[in-house]
Amino acid sequence: MSEKWLSGSPGKDGLRDLFSGMVSGFICKVVEYPADTIKVLEQTGGSRFSGPLDCFSKTLAESGFFSLYRGLSAPLLGSMAECASLFVSYGYVKKFLGVDEEAATLSAPVPFWKLVLAGGGSGFASTCVLTPVELIKCRLQAQLNQPTTSQSYRGPIDCILRTVRAEGVTGLWRGNLSTLAREVPGNMAWFGVYEAGMRLVQEAQQLEKKKDVALQWSALSGSAAGVAYWALPFPADTVKSKIQTDARFQSQSFISVFKTILKEEGVKGLYKGCGITCLRAIPSHALIFYFYEVADRFFLRF
Repeated sequence: MSEKWLSGSPGKDGLRDLFSGMVSGFICKVVEYPADTIKVLEQTGGSRFSGPLDCFSKTLAESGFFSLYRGLSAPLLGSMAECASLFVSYGYVKKFLGVDEEAATLSAPVPFWKLVLAGGGSGFASTCVLTPVELIKCRLQAQLNQPTTSQSYRGPIDCILRTVRAEGVTGLWRGNLSTLAREVPGNMAWFGVYEAGMRLVQEAQQLEKKKDVALQWSALSGSAAGVAYWALPFPADTVKSKIQTDARFQSQSFISVFKTILKEEGVKGLYKGCGITCLRAIPSHALIFYFYEVADRFFLRF
């Protein structure tokens, strides 16, 4: 058992991905959460805001700075679980596809299509973890668009309990199809762009192994990956937010809600909040991949 552990077994690789993903997910969520709140408020606020800056200033004036962190506890744990599940499932799908990154070299790299396909697989696997977290987060954030009443959620636990009472346990997975429609193509783009960026640097600097690429390039590749992750499937995220927070959409299908938004708000409505989201993805996803690589290289010693 000890020899298997030390030689880089799937179990050890999985644990390393797990812990590294948790570290990167924690740091990322703390940094990006205020911008995420602005995105959800724009998506669910109708015509109340003229843009992200208007949304930011009105929210600060009406509710204060710390309101931008409303509902943080659930998504903070969820971000750790999401990043961990993403990197663990990404690793296992790569192994299923016969990818051996330890054996890959500059002259014999991993086929790029396998990395993109593994990214899609990781998005599929993470959806079941992510959907309840997203639902609670969005409902707490969306309350900033409404006056506080006795019906307002007092926090994530209250939101969970009331959702289960009103909609059953399956209510926590409302919007699961929308999340899946975002996560699969989004993570194909996320891992694909990241791996492409790292490979470009590896080839430009004639480095034999991917792990020889300096960490700052990991951050830069992560920034590009974050923008790609959000820009590609953003309409699905808008549909998800509507289904999870707007009572008139909660019993409708993904396609029905998509058509309604398109009819009432046009294409622009599907991309409401996209600008601030892509902007926040630059630093936050740089942190995800940077600290993932830092943690991964640290845990590799054990």
